[in-house]
Amino acid sequence: MDDEYGPVVASWTRAESLQSGDLIEIPSKVASDAGFKGSVLITAGAQEEFVAGTHAGEDERLSTVLSAVARAVAQAPPNEVCFVVPAEALPSTPASTGADRLLAITEPGDRGEPVMTLMLAHEM
Repeated sequence: MDDEYGPVVASWTRAESLQSGDLIEIPSKVASDAGFKGSVLITAGAQEEFVAGTHAGEDERLSTVLSAVARAVAQAPPNEVCFVVPAEALPSTPASTGADRLLAITEPGDRGEPVMTLMLAHEM
């Protein structure tokens, strides 16, 4: 599996990232309630930064995060695949390190289906 950059030395599927806990799948009902039709994932780092806390608080913060992402998607030009949500539009958590934004990137999943992944800028 060589390309113009040379041989592939390692690969990691989304399924493996979900299994390892590096990625967390947002329940389809929660994503759907926010207006998303496909799979939505969040990195462990972004979850810790903007969602983590007590269970009841997490539900509310996750809803706020998804609403902010939905607004960013609605305001973006057609065919955009990367959306930036400023931290001011997001909830903070006790574990917050002061990240300044959340990225939402839509890419093909392991089977070619569209998957949105929410991540911190340094995780891109």
